[in-house]
Formats: sequence, structure tokens, C-alpha cells
Amino acid sequence: MTTIRSDVLVLGSTLGGLVAANYLARAGLRVVLLEEEVQTKRPSLLREPFLLSGLESGGRIMRVLRELALPLIEQREVRREEIALQVILSGARIDVVRGRQALARELEAHDLGEAKALRAWLDAVDTQGARAQTELWEELSSGRHRVIPQRLVNRGSGSARTNWELPPMPGGLGAFTFAQLAALSALEPASRVPAPALLLQMTREGAFRMPHAETPFLDLFRRRLLTLYGEIRPLGAFGLILDRTDVGLQLPKGQLFGRALVLAVPREPLRRFLLEAAGSTPGWLKPSAPPLETPSRIFRAERKALPRAMASRVIRADGASPAELHWLALSPDPVDRGIEWLVVSGPGARHLPPEDPLGGLAPFSGSAILPADPGPTPHWDLDSTGLRFVQPRISSWLKQRPPVVTVGPELAPGLGFEGEVLCARRVALHLAERLGSRRRVR
Repeated sequence: MTTIRSDVLVLGSTLGGLVAANYLARAGLRVVLLEEEVQTKRPSLLREPFLLSGLESGGRIMRVLRELALPLIEQREVRREEIALQVILSGARIDVVRGRQALARELEAHDLGEAKALRAWLDAVDTQGARAQTELWEELSSGRHRVIPQRLVNRGSGSARTNWELPPMPGGLGAFTFAQLAALSALEPASRVPAPALLLQMTREGAFRMPHAETPFLDLFRRRLLTLYGEIRPLGAFGLILDRTDVGLQLPKGQLFGRALVLAVPREPLRRFLLEAAGSTPGWLKPSAPPLETPSRIFRAERKALPRAMASRVIRADGASPAELHWLALSPDPVDRGIEWLVVSGPGARHLPPEDPLGGLAPFSGSAILPADPGPTPHWDLDSTGLRFVQPRISSWLKQRPPVVTVGPELAPGLGFEGEVLCARRVALHLAERLGSRRRVR
């Protein structure tokens, strides 16, 4: 039986896990990222976030890409679309366009308010969103060694709570706003999103995505980790073990230890997986709240069968019940320009007829839109469009060694793509400092 030792084990190849692994590897630490074996067989479409927002020039995410030294040629591959997404309500199809003035006019055209009042509200939202961005980008030099802003945890702490809430909105914006928050946060429609202004602000900057279905955005981080001499390994069954000051994974043919463990997967699915595969779980991996499942389905569509006015990202909230809410993501086929791959996600996805995923959007699609088999379902290593927890569950530094920290969806659910990246960055910088990085990480 072989025993391999490393500095950090990262369990899960979610967006947060990949970002944290890159920062830790760039700090000179030996990093091994482990993902569920079945994940390597999943279509790349399911590994790309629903909406790659926050990638505007000079924005926080682009600063992360520069910090990690992603090649500029790869940054240019990310394509920007002027219409971030469409929100379909009963009797309205709203294009979420760039610029507050343009969006205010679009909303006014659908009788959702008066342009001047709408513009003022959008200005207030951007102010709140900028404040949230600043706190999530908090540097180590501030001396505030916290995993995420405390106001995300103590929501009932008076004035601290109000800084993260939306300003009072014009009366006609309720359905339009809450449909976006439910889809972009991947929380239940009735749940309270911790940083709603952040989600709405970064969404209006436009939709960003990789132009080819076989090169999702997450692959940029995967390739960069390998150039930093990090390691990515697929895992089947395993158990968690401790060895003095190290945490380890018990594998069928050996053991893998690290001085720290980064959990980049939701804790409850991981706990259930370990109970089934290894028969036990460590004491600190206690049962947590049941996760919210967001089903996803894949369809192969002939481009001519899709509505001409359909954007690449669509949120449908035209039903009477929140359970009907769902969202669509289109990605071009890398070979056949006449084919689009359609991913349907959200609570309402499970209720759509297999032969009619677009419903009234494409009433004459017929056999031009066909379901595709997404392959095996992961047990514990779901991508960022998969599981979310309704309430935050923060993994604090444990009193015992080694340190175990959490990144990814469970760290701060409801913060969206940009929030997950920035939170993972902060956790990695703190952990590198604690373990003693071998080079400067900033």
C-alpha cells in the first residue's frame, strides 16, 4: 500500500475548488485536486456556469485571471454578448441589456415603471453591488481574517443587514427581479438571497461564455493548475482519515495525506457518500441541512428550430407557481454550426415534456429538438449549477490540526458566479498564509 503526502488536498472540482487550488499551487504549495470519477464522463456543458458574469474589462474576475496568470489568448476566448439574458414573464419578454439607461427604457417599454424612477433604482442597486464586491475582495493586509463578510452570516444584526438588501423597488419590478435572483443564485424562489444587488449588477454587464461547447470556462482553471504542477486525480470510493497533524484519504490501493483539506463540495452529499462507500464519517462532518436539488436536462437542437429572438440565456417565470421556474442555456456545437446544445435547469425542468422542452417558445419544433443522455449522476462532486444550500453553512477553522476549510457553493450560497470566485480566492490566500507559502501569492 502506497502513501503519498502533499500540502493541500482539494476535494471537488467545482468552480470554487479550482480557483482555490490554483491560488494555493501558485503560492508554491503541493496541491492535489480530487474529483469524482463519474465527473470525468459528464458532458462539458454541465460544467459551465449558467451565466459567466462579472468578466468585464477591469472587473474583479478579470483581476483574478491576471493574478493566476492565465494566458491572454485564453482570456480572449471568452465571448461577450450584449444581451446578458432574457426574462420571460406572462405577457412580456425582457432583454436584460447593458447600461442602466438602456435597461430602464426596456423595462418602461414593458410597462414595468417609469424610466426615470427605474434608472434611479438601478443606480442604487449598482451602489449596493459595488459595496458587496469590495468586501468580497478584502485583502489580507486589512487584518480581518474571516472567511466571508460576517454580515452574510448574521443577517439579523440590524444595520449590517440592510447594506446587502435591495433598495426599495418600483412596484412593477417584483416578478422580473425575483425571477433573476432565483435563477442566478440557484436558491429556492422563496429563499432570501444574501447579496441580491451583486447578482443583478454583474448580470447587466453582459453574458460571457466560451465560444465552443468542448472548452467550458472551468477548463481554463484546470489547465492552469496543471502548469503550476498541481495534480488532478479522479476518485472512486474513499474514506477520510487522520494521521497526527495531517488529514488523509483512504483509497483502495493506498493513502493520500495533506496538511490541510479544502472541501469544494456540499457537505451533506459528501457525508452520505462516505457513509455508503466507507461506512463511516469523521466527527466534524456532521449532518447538515438537506440540499436543494436543481435538475438539469440536455437537448440537441437544430438551430432553425429555435426562436430567432431567443438569447443564449433565458429565464422563464411565466407560470403561476415558483415550481415552474426554469432557465435555459444555449451553447453552439463545436463542429456542426447548424446545431445548438440546450441545457434546461431549475425547479420546473423536471416537469417539462421530453418532446417539448421549450413549450410555447417553439411550438413547431417537432423532432428538431431531441433529448440527450447526460450520463451518470455525480454523488458528491457537482458543478456550480447543481446543488445549493438554502442557508449558509460556514466551515470555520477547527481547533484540531489540520485545518479544514470550505469553498464553493456551500460557503456562501446565493452569491452567484462572481461571489463564488472571490470567496474561494480569499479562503485560499488565508490558507496559504497559514501553511507558509513558498512564494508571494499577490
